Amino acid sequence: MAAARGLVERGRRAAVGAARGAALAGLTALAGLTVGAPARADLSDDAARVARMWSLSGARVARLPPIFIEHGRLRVLAIDPPPAGAAAVAGASGVAGSAGASGAAGASGASGAAGPKAEECLTVAFLAPRIVDFTLEPESSSGELSALEGLVHRLRGQDPEDERRIHSVAGAAAIVRCGDARETLGRVALEVLSPRGAFEVVVAASSGPPERLEAILPERVSGPVAPRGDPGRPAEPGPLDARVARAARRARAEGAPRVAPLDMRASTVGTGQFSVKLPEGCHRLDLMAEVPSATVRRATDLDAEAREAGTGRLLDRDRSDAPDARLDFCLGEPGVVEVPFLGAAGPVKVVLSDAQWPMPPHVPGYFGARARGNLAAALKRRHAPAPRAQAIAEAVGAQGDTLVPVEVEPGRCYFAAAALVRGEMRALRISVEVGDRAARDDAGEGGEGAGVAFCSDVEESAALRVSARGGSPVWVLSVWPMD
Repeated sequence: MAAARGLVERGRRAAVGAARGAALAGLTALAGLTVGAPARADLSDDAARVARMWSLSGARVARLPPIFIEHGRLRVLAIDPPPAGAAAVAGASGVAGSAGASGAAGASGASGAAGPKAEECLTVAFLAPRIVDFTLEPESSSGELSALEGLVHRLRGQDPEDERRIHSVAGAAAIVRCGDARETLGRVALEVLSPRGAFEVVVAASSGPPERLEAILPERVSGPVAPRGDPGRPAEPGPLDARVARAARRARAEGAPRVAPLDMRASTVGTGQFSVKLPEGCHRLDLMAEVPSATVRRATDLDAEAREAGTGRLLDRDRSDAPDARLDFCLGEPGVVEVPFLGAAGPVKVVLSDAQWPMPPHVPGYFGARARGNLAAALKRRHAPAPRAQAIAEAVGAQGDTLVPVEVEPGRCYFAAAALVRGEMRALRISVEVGDRAARDDAGEGGEGAGVAFCSDVEESAALRVSARGGSPVWVLSVWPMD
């Protein structure tokens, strides 16, 4: 009897265990369905969603190959309407067909057309990560500018075609042109305002404007932008003579042995250009404009730039909101410098005050005048004293990262400067490691020289690294001992 009861109990436990195992297997399978394929949205998914929605509305859709653009690199893309019969296929994976691929015709029967209709619309959408800022502009909308107009816009940091450009919102922008206006989308200029960005491009041809990106990608819609406040009128700079005298006193207090003023009268629109022959060495040009006595007048806000005559190489630029402009640069040899300006309040007197510092001794000239001026500029920008001895180490390098080991004397300080010799520089950095200490300096936007000071305690060597990025740059490194 007891044996029978034990047998029944064992059978009941086995049945319960089997039921629990089946339930656990079911839960595991359900969990695999829910977490095995997590929801994910990336750039390619967004482009596929746009292409699928436009295709379902009857448009002929094509996706161009993805592109990647660095800041400062303008890319012009040729935009061709998707051929007849091309469509983005919304399959199980939701991935749109590539450009030129044939697929099912849309609901409107667009695939049956022999070619683009006269009233058809052409749409091109650019999608990037949401943090990327960029602009679009049909290339045919840009016109020729006069030299003065181009100068005015460059100095103010403005683009005369800015109102024709389409700015991205949360990494997305689209252009729609219908009828004869489709020809303006033959080539589209893409400019990246962020450091860099990857882009997906979707092109659609439809009988009318397709669904807006904001409706397809609501997560990219931004809220309303608050209006800018009114800061009021700019502050008056004061009498011209007092400002010129103040600039000269400031330069002499910083060790400038000579300050040479030069004046001219601006045009009726407040523009003009100085052309001055300057000796070798470092210069600070202060541009100051007279304030008219009339009650109603334009604000005084001089913007200027300095360029080498002949080559047109930019030496410095001032686009600040200050009433006066200031330009700092160094010349490795005497030369003529052109200084165009704008922002004066009409045909008033404009003064250029040139504060001059001599070329520091022991700055080598055998690398060329450009390198000599850039090395001197690195010394002056870091307020380093003039070297009193020849460089203990020199090196020449090119694009990329270059490690330069240097022997140093314990208990002594040094200054290392890297300067562009030729080519175009987009970024220049010099860094040094001495023991467990490190320091670095960047040339900054438009700069062609960088310098860093360092000292050795007990170390007998230092590791210097120069990083250069640009268009075929060639640089030189000099290391001077400092007292």
